[in-house]
Amino acid sequence: MRHRGVGVWGTALGLAALMSACASTEQGTAVAVNPTVDSSLPGSATPSAPGSPGEEPEVDVVAELSEMLPCEILSDEELTTLGFDPETATFDDVGVSYDCRYRLPGGESPVMTIQLDWVYSVDQLNLTDYTVEEISVGPLRALRIIEKPASEHCQISMHLSEQAHASVFVDYAGTLEQACAIAEGTAEALEPSLPRSSD
Repeated sequence: MRHRGVGVWGTALGLAALMSACASTEQGTAVAVNPTVDSSLPGSATPSAPGSPGEEPEVDVVAELSEMLPCEILSDEELTTLGFDPETATFDDVGVSYDCRYRLPGGESPVMTIQLDWVYSVDQLNLTDYTVEEISVGPLRALRIIEKPASEHCQISMHLSEQAHASVFVDYAGTLEQACAIAEGTAEALEPSLPRSSD
């Protein structure tokens, strides 16, 4: 949020003097697979301290992720390319959920969900009843998460920081292979837009 002053002109003894002030201030302010601790969503985060001179400042992943809207990350064109209808977008921010759900044109299955989580990292997910495989989505470390026993559900969760991750869920895809193919394709489209730490 920026506040900007305006220049003020004044005169004294026939001489003109220019006084101006300009001040600028700025304020900064998934499903996790059955997270074990219930938590409300954070409202603000303290920005990270900048690095040494010449280094890029550390990204405040929690602050950036909490300001993103899951229904606005992918463009209509990207969603259409993935086979989903942008008009079916359904936003949910009840409890620990913060996600957007999409369907195929006509409301058909499968259902694809994009979830953002700035409370838990991928390493804090409760994966007791799931088969987990380490993969990469672009440069991001990620987990492919499959139910036990395997079904037509697949989840890709991407590591963003020690306190944040983003997930793509695909349900009712007909087969596990199809569910994972859709989830991985969506995650790859999503990855470039996601903030991430340098760790």
